[in-house]
Amino acid sequence: MPQETAASFRPAPEPDTRLYIPQHENWQARIKADTEKIYCYAKLPGEDFFHLILNGEIYLVGETEKYCLRCALRVGIATQDRLFWQNRVLKRSATSL
Repeated sequence: MPQETAASFRPAPEPDTRLYIPQHENWQARIKADTEKIYCYAKLPGEDFFHLILNGEIYLVGETEKYCLRCALRVGIATQDRLFWQNRVLKRSATSL
């Protein structure tokens, strides 16, 4: 019969839910906390309208656009890839021989 230890009763670790903005120079994170209607710049798949960003919701603000976090992930502004800086493809400049 296997011996049970305290380690076998440890809960599963929480998933890493952090978000990263690889091109962060042009973006700011904000929390909606007023009565102004703010719409996400992207439409959800299958919808033909822009959706509201709600009070208490964290969203990203660029130069002219605003994205909810879900759409920022979907369109590639945000990522959950902690190693994005290692995994992105760097463009090499052409060198003359």
